[in-house]
Amino acid sequence: MKTRLAWPVLLAAILAGCAAPTQVPPGSTPPGAPAEPPRPGQPPPNVLAAEVTWMKQLFDGTPVAIASEADGSMRVDVPMQFSFDDKSNAPKPPLRAVMDKVAVSMARQASTKVHLATPGPPARGAAMRSYLQGRGVIGLRVVVLAPSTADAVTLRVVPGPIAIDRLEDKNLPPPGNAFPRAGQKPSP
Repeated sequence: MKTRLAWPVLLAAILAGCAAPTQVPPGSTPPGAPAEPPRPGQPPPNVLAAEVTWMKQLFDGTPVAIASEADGSMRVDVPMQFSFDDKSNAPKPPLRAVMDKVAVSMARQASTKVHLATPGPPARGAAMRSYLQGRGVIGLRVVVLAPSTADAVTLRVVPGPIAIDRLEDKNLPPPGNAFPRAGQKPSP
């Protein structure tokens, strides 16, 4: 008899616990929920975290600003006064020092690209691209954006897709004759 009375009380207690909504702040995940996976073909957002830390240590105490962005990219801003002279397209030594370190960082991250945004004439972006190529960065990995109106030169190192480490194709059937000759029926 006691168990017959205990079941409704137990069931009511469980349902009451389930009915109580939990408050989760907007933009956060509930406790125990898995983190949002990266978009297909994109690396996890923290892929350049070590590079951001390294660059911040290198340029600590300078006017160079280094930040990690939400998509996992590393943003480096160099104030215009340290980047180019008024009527020159040649990068100044401080900007060249930053580009040297960006080139080293890109050498460690084989699939990254760098997006360049410079105020002023487009020839400045071309000069920066040429400089980076002279430091071993392949030209296809350097994207020169339209001239910006900001008062700083921006180098944004963007992670690329994750490389496939190993492709398991041992279980695939042997290739059939996908394109039969005239008069032959295609194989299943």
